[in-house]
Amino acid sequence: MLMLAGAVAALVAYVIFCVYGGAMPRCPFKWVTGLDCPGCGSQRALRALLSGHPLEAWGYNLILPPVMVYLAAILLLPLFRGRAASRAHTALTSAAAIWTLLAVVVAWWIIRNIPVWG
Repeated sequence: MLMLAGAVAALVAYVIFCVYGGAMPRCPFKWVTGLDCPGCGSQRALRALLSGHPLEAWGYNLILPPVMVYLAAILLLPLFRGRAASRAHTALTSAAAIWTLLAVVVAWWIIRNIPVWG
């Protein structure tokens, strides 16, 4: 059932982002501050991923593909039986993992707004 829901969600996302590309809202943080938030470019990256262009997705938002893999692992690992899957899910949902993810997102937020002179 979860796989079917995921497939339907992917199809809906594909139709919204790839077929009707004009449905993308602007980032309110960027609109107000002029700076990129950690998620800026995620819609274009998602569109690239859904269109089968994973390397293009990296160019739009460097952090989105790994975060999507992390979230997919959290959602899919409980479907597998066994001690290894259980341990992996416990490790990925531990406080240390969540704090590490938060630190990576904040670091990405800072790094992507450092002006590059050249």
